Amino acid sequence: MRTDLIGSSRPTTSPPSPTRAPMSTHPSPPPGQTIFVERNAKPGCLRRLLWPVLLVSLLLNASYLSRETSGLTPDRLEEQYVLGSINPAADKVAVVRIEGLIALDTVDHAVSQIRQARTDEKVKAVVLRVDSPGGTVTGSDQIWREVELLKRAGKPVVVSMGGLAASGGYYVSAPADLIIAEPTTTTGSIGVIIELPNASDLLDKVGVDFRAVTAGEWKNMGSPFEPFTDRELARFQEMVDDTYDRFLRVVAQGRKLTMARAREVADGKIYTAAEALSVGLVDRLGYQEDAIAEAIRLADLESPRVVRYNRPFSLGSLFSFSAASASRPALIDEKTIMELRTPRMLMILR
Repeated sequence: MRTDLIGSSRPTTSPPSPTRAPMSTHPSPPPGQTIFVERNAKPGCLRRLLWPVLLVSLLLNASYLSRETSGLTPDRLEEQYVLGSINPAADKVAVVRIEGLIALDTVDHAVSQIRQARTDEKVKAVVLRVDSPGGTVTGSDQIWREVELLKRAGKPVVVSMGGLAASGGYYVSAPADLIIAEPTTTTGSIGVIIELPNASDLLDKVGVDFRAVTAGEWKNMGSPFEPFTDRELARFQEMVDDTYDRFLRVVAQGRKLTMARAREVADGKIYTAAEALSVGLVDRLGYQEDAIAEAIRLADLESPRVVRYNRPFSLGSLFSFSAASASRPALIDEKTIMELRTPRMLMILR
């Protein structure tokens, strides 16, 4: 007979539920045998390192495929729209930038830009945007040659001078059909210089004896560790004079001056834009937009597309730069020392 009542405060005791064994996905072992189950091991250090490597590999492959499908080659620059017609098939005016010290990388990039403009049949005129204090004689002459070839290809060249277009910066500008300087441009400094540092007195004071064993009378000419002789200085002067004569011919040819007149204005003097205009080193004052307008006029174009060139971005070049930066020594290395002790002829603002 049931004796508990509904609502009673007496606790109700339920019969214990049978305990269920946890379900297992593994079969029960046969009698007399034991099954050992091996759990999955956690990823180790090696496995964790493989994921970044795989990711980098995928990115590099994607970059390579992108470059291949876009038609870019390592020597081909990317074309960036600046202004004018948005029609990709329109005739073009290319803006080529020559910026900074004229040496190594600057020369390579400038030459690549000019060559691409010269070989592109759609480019009908070029604006050289020059903002440079000059640099090495050879680098300046290499760019000058490319500008000459550009003109021989029948493409008008207009120079737009930025804040500074001096010495080698003027050398590369001289062949242009038209030179436009901004009102605040500094130009001129037409000349050649060899800088010859000498530490022989310092070595004597600190008690260092430096000797060089050479074959050839002039082999050690210009060594910074030995006093210069009058004959050595005279020989350096001959070299500078010869290069300066070439600079004068470049100016005379480009600006249509006599050699005598070129020598008068190209004496190393630094000119303001107004002064350069008065002596015939530039044609007018204006800005880059004016240079573009003149290039359009000279090429007799209706509605051209104005473009400029950039180096194509690639992950490979980024990683190469990072590796080079990481491996570069903090102190001056042997190569730098050799460059410092080698006399260099320069066309640079001083």
